Amino acid sequence: MTRKAAYSRIALALSFCLWAGGLAAAPPPPKIGDPAPAFTLQTLDGKTVSSESLKGKTVLIDFWATWCGPCRQALPEIKSLSKKNAGQSLVVISVSVDDNKAALEDFVHKNGMDWLQAWDPQGKVTNGVFGISDFPNYVLIDAKGRVAYRQKGWAPMSSAALLDQAVARVLQCKPTDTVC
Repeated sequence: MTRKAAYSRIALALSFCLWAGGLAAAPPPPKIGDPAPAFTLQTLDGKTVSSESLKGKTVLIDFWATWCGPCRQALPEIKSLSKKNAGQSLVVISVSVDDNKAALEDFVHKNGMDWLQAWDPQGKVTNGVFGISDFPNYVLIDAKGRVAYRQKGWAPMSSAALLDQAVARVLQCKPTDTVC
């Protein structure tokens, strides 16, 4: 067998293993201005939330985990943002990739996380739909269903200010605005 044929066989075998094992690369994260990908999530209280059910609302998706230090640092800021915008068309959804649902529920309860909480332990939506593998990660979707802002990581004070400004800007958009 020639070296080229051997490499071709190895490449084919690797491709098959990745496909069969479900390890195919995640899709690229949606860019600002792209239509937000369709998704369906299970909430901690057993309900379902989907992109379809959120049409016409501004949605901030907070991808996080209890074991993520920066995610824990961001928690007071996300809580403040949620309370500050209560009564507006903003829906905040925290999507956890934690493995242990009971521990997650306990953390959410102890920390007063009273906004929508979803659980995505296999990362089907987090990684498989939104292409996210680092935490925390935020995706802001405007009322027209487009990605209006993305933020990766967390730095005290500066990240909160940037996220707050993005939310305020998108909430002020009018239905006739082409860009928010």
